[in-house]
Amino acid sequence: MRFLIVLLAAPAAAQVSMDTLNAVAWTQTSVEYRASAMQAWSAARRVLPQALKKKSWTAALEQTGKFKKLPPAIIVDIDETVLDNSPVQARFLLEGDGRYSTKQWEQWTSEAKARPVPGAAEFLKEAASRGVTVFYVSNRGAKENAGTKANLEAHGFPIAAEARGGLGDSVLLREEREGWSGDKSSRRAAVAAHYRVILLCGDDLGDFMPARKPREERDKDAAQYMSWFGERWIVLPNPMYGSWEDTLSGFDRSLTAEQARENKLKALRRD
Repeated sequence: MRFLIVLLAAPAAAQVSMDTLNAVAWTQTSVEYRASAMQAWSAARRVLPQALKKKSWTAALEQTGKFKKLPPAIIVDIDETVLDNSPVQARFLLEGDGRYSTKQWEQWTSEAKARPVPGAAEFLKEAASRGVTVFYVSNRGAKENAGTKANLEAHGFPIAAEARGGLGDSVLLREEREGWSGDKSSRRAAVAAHYRVILLCGDDLGDFMPARKPREERDKDAAQYMSWFGERWIVLPNPMYGSWEDTLSGFDRSLTAEQARENKLKALRRD
């Protein structure tokens, strides 16, 4: 009887630890993932000339005041937007319990081994050649700065050494300065004070607007800007993690894997 109980319990535990298995496998192996990423950057390439020409064009909700004469900039997220971190997600699955590990993550970023998301480097180099400053607004921590820049530079991503407004270089990480929290609004506002932001590119709603709020409120806020997606806002595919997942658990990261999974099951609809 005791042996039978162990057998019955094992599949549930395996399901919890492997919640992201399909997502990681899809990202690493499918043509569909690469096609989706290329499609996103192709949309950005098509809209770039119009965004540069139309001086009243801005993609940042934080853009205020007179900005028509400001130099153009693009703001991109890093993880799953320009760099593919699916290998560390695989490490979480193969070397741990499948859940996020700060130690494993920081080891990964220090290695500076992430490959570029298909199409990202080519588009951003093209934009830079047309006089656009590219800003990397990421929630990687400040101590990950060296590995992050090394990784970007290894793949030829354009980094401005000295941005306007005393921002330093164009890699803006979480907590590098006072007020630069996980909500990226303050960093977008800092860029928008000195540049006309023509595109926002990311894999999470938080790359475009504040996103850490109840699901109904997120849906309502995003609905106002749906016409911007694929034009001013370029979204990259990332089924592995994101603020959407936190929303389903009420942003409570103290939940066990089983509790988080139960919340996801409750969110499913049958019709």
